[in-house]
Amino acid sequence: MTMVNSKKDRRYRIISTFFVVLPTTFVISVLSIFTEEVSSENWIGELFKSWFFSLPIVYSCVLLLLPVANKITRKILNKKTHL
Repeated sequence: MTMVNSKKDRRYRIISTFFVVLPTTFVISVLSIFTEEVSSENWIGELFKSWFFSLPIVYSCVLLLLPVANKITRKILNKKTHL
């Protein structure tokens, strides 16, 4: 199966990645709030601040690293199928 590099495929990849990164960063932000023992009156503000900063960082890292991870995975799987 060959993937066609069109604008539609690229847009699909970007949007799909966003819907993976969005809940993942939210869960990580919630866990970090609970482990930091934030005061009970300001935990929602700290949660959204943490989520706000982590979302663009994780999103850009995933978009940059996903093609590399796919290439490495393809090489590993191709080596195993030739054995």
